[in-house]
Amino acid sequence: MSGGHFNSNSYIYYRVYEFADELENEIQNNDKPDDYGYAPNYGKEVTKIEEIRRLAKLMKEIDYLYSGDHGEDTFMKVVANQNDS
Repeated sequence: MSGGHFNSNSYIYYRVYEFADELENEIQNNDKPDDYGYAPNYGKEVTKIEEIRRLAKLMKEIDYLYSGDHGEDTFMKVVANQNDS
């Protein structure tokens, strides 16, 4: 197996990872003016992506848990490790 319990959502955690990647790209260009001369220049508090990446990882691990790819002990270790980072 490799996840898929919640596959009716087409591995939605992967879409959350993609969102984080797109947001990271936006952050890198945060201070660069667009074609109209506008640059949002949002502060660091607004542009954090670590939380989104942790959410995607947790979603994936939940999918693995419910798919039987790993047990509750493994899941809880992953959650504990995420909380430490």
